[in-house]
Amino acid sequence: MKFLCYALSSTFLIFASLSAVLAKAPETAKIVFTSKRDGNFEIYIMNPDGSDQKNLTQHRAQDWVPVWSPTGEQILFLSNRDGIADLYLMDADGTNVRQVFKKLIGRVFPTWSPDGKALAYNRFNTPSIYTASIDGKDEAKLTDGLWPAWSPNGSEIAFMAGEFFWGDNGHLGATNAWVQIINLQTHVEEKLLPGKVWMFDPAWAPNGAQIAFSWNGMQEKDLLEGREVRPTMGIYVVNRDGSGLRKIIDAGDAGLMSNPTWALQGNELIYHKQFGGVSQLFKIALDGGVPERLTPQQGNNFSADWFDPAFALPVSPQSSPLTTIWGKLKTQD
Repeated sequence: MKFLCYALSSTFLIFASLSAVLAKAPETAKIVFTSKRDGNFEIYIMNPDGSDQKNLTQHRAQDWVPVWSPTGEQILFLSNRDGIADLYLMDADGTNVRQVFKKLIGRVFPTWSPDGKALAYNRFNTPSIYTASIDGKDEAKLTDGLWPAWSPNGSEIAFMAGEFFWGDNGHLGATNAWVQIINLQTHVEEKLLPGKVWMFDPAWAPNGAQIAFSWNGMQEKDLLEGREVRPTMGIYVVNRDGSGLRKIIDAGDAGLMSNPTWALQGNELIYHKQFGGVSQLFKIALDGGVPERLTPQQGNNFSADWFDPAFALPVSPQSSPLTTIWGKLKTQD
């Protein structure tokens, strides 16, 4: 019996390792997103032009907020399939679904480190950001805030900071909010745009030089003086040093735009816009292009993430002809 158990255990480990090896990234650019078009939150995938939309999860539970791994071989997402909303992994084709953490306590808003070895996220319904290794170990609190976004060079995390409070309904709220950046080595924090409030969903440009975010555009003095402000939210981009703030697109009267996501070539953004009580995904070029709708009218479609193998970089050094040639050139110097 002991031999049988050992054999079964060994076989399981072999197949688990084989599954990890067989996980493949898409061969062409793909966008993952959340959709409720069939009455249930599911993870879908599509081409960057909105074509060939497919359901990856097809599960009776709620699955949402997908995030590509740096290599495109895996997708991190949120699910309540085991009774509580927490983080899960699956291969790029929707197979091999597994929990990140052995103990499910409620984790949301995940972001992936650029080397693929760690995660940052929020504990459910708390204004606290945590980090952990991809195997669910070494979990530790980093700072207070929401919606962490890891910088492409791995040295910083941008997030939504604010003055948080608990509402009468038991939910977390904020009197104002802004984008904050924490240095992961020194833990020094800085405000991206001093004086700006109600900023959400920070997203780093692939080169790390800019940050896109959602902003309703009102100033702190508008709040203090009781000035009426339109309940709108647009998409903005600013340089990492806080200079060069520019509006990419305005939601217009009583509209909401949020969750900007960069194309890996850095020339386009995807965002979701809410109108008529329904959210749909749009794409826009940063050079002043016309918004292009990507998702159908039915159901809510939101929380997109973009992967493109043509622009993705390996998360660790790998042997290649280019590396060999560079090594020979350095030897000749």
